Amino acid sequence: MAFEEVEIEIDNSVYLDCYHHLLEDNDIDIELVWGGRDSGKSHFVGQKSVEDSFTLDYFRCILIKETHEAIRDSQVAMIQEIVEDWQLDDLFDVLKQPLEIRCINQNKFLARGTDKPGKLRSITNPSHVWIEEGNQLTETAFITILTSLRNKYGRVKLWISFNPEATCPDYVDFWLYKTFFAKYYPRDLSFTSELVIDVPGKDPVKLKYRSTHTTYKDNPFVSPQRVAFHEALKDLNYHWYQVFTLGLWGNQENDCPWLFAFNRKVHVAEQELHATKKEVLFLSWDFNRNPMVCTVMQNYNDTLYIIDVIKVKNVGTEGLCEIVLTKYPGFLYMVTGDYSGDTASSLYKEQVTNFTLIKSMLKLSDGQIKISPNPRLEKNQTLVNTVFHSYKVLMCPVKAKPAIYDAENVKKRPDGTIVKDNRDDPAQQADVLDTIRYWINQFMGWFIKK
Repeated sequence: MAFEEVEIEIDNSVYLDCYHHLLEDNDIDIELVWGGRDSGKSHFVGQKSVEDSFTLDYFRCILIKETHEAIRDSQVAMIQEIVEDWQLDDLFDVLKQPLEIRCINQNKFLARGTDKPGKLRSITNPSHVWIEEGNQLTETAFITILTSLRNKYGRVKLWISFNPEATCPDYVDFWLYKTFFAKYYPRDLSFTSELVIDVPGKDPVKLKYRSTHTTYKDNPFVSPQRVAFHEALKDLNYHWYQVFTLGLWGNQENDCPWLFAFNRKVHVAEQELHATKKEVLFLSWDFNRNPMVCTVMQNYNDTLYIIDVIKVKNVGTEGLCEIVLTKYPGFLYMVTGDYSGDTASSLYKEQVTNFTLIKSMLKLSDGQIKISPNPRLEKNQTLVNTVFHSYKVLMCPVKAKPAIYDAENVKKRPDGTIVKDNRDDPAQQADVLDTIRYWINQFMGWFIKK
């Protein structure tokens, strides 16, 4: 039986109301369907794709996910489920090698995993692309896909469905967020905009994209048990509540934090902290890497105020001292930091150390420099976490953002040491956390003995 002889109509009632605006034919190039779990977003894209496969004259949809195997277990399985639910089994065949779904009218779905970039570049004349779990996609893979979307029959429609969990330590640096959401989030969650891509020697390419944000509250078919689970996350794990229940952008959760006592709601000040000249200004240094780090703190009113983190690339000890003098002139300074900074530098013929340079630049007395051998990490972890748990510690939400980042992202090994295997990974640098550790070890060692 030829497909043309079969008349099939899909009533819009099979689609959730929150997605009805996506059913209309339009000039949108990229559809971003994202938000919380149980919102039915992936199921909707699957439904729309199945309907398009037997209503459009030409339909060649590329199914993309992190691995080829994952496509079989998610998108292909979902499409099969929808086909069975709509009782269209006779119109579709699933091929295992290569992994494809073919409609009786010769329209088809083809699987491509991002683990094989060559397969992405070999895409020929697609009409549609569906990227599932788009937040797992690398920027390189996305660019490869985008530059491969050539279709001699017309425009290519790109669907990207995902939960907003970034795969880098800070979502504001994540390519997907920066490319599509930075100008609108968190003010707007659903919107329409334009992506302009510069092409060397040619006019810029303009792609229209639309963001559609949904949560489980937009899906009336979510079971009471799942609703209860989503709301329970508010108390069980607020991070996952933000990402999976509310569908808001978040970072990958640190499943083994070194500073486990840190709590953003407790330790981040509601407004910017300012240094006061009535109190000593503590400067804690880490010298081992580029950029060098100086964390600015004050301790009074039974509160440790982490006011600022000065972290500038390609600026040595003297340059960082100049920045301190510019930002905080006229303060009474007290200096501490990495004990290795008391080692003579090979850059100077004289016995000059980082701390003697700081002493000279900031015009300090010997009594204004307090340094001790770096403590064993496993012992220091107990002290630092005890201070964060039982002493009032506040971090400036603006100037001390790198301290907040380290507190949330630095991981520990089972022996209590810090994971520092990959210097290119910001979560494994831990420079700012180190400066806080040095200060607490130097000035609050008594706290754990109370």
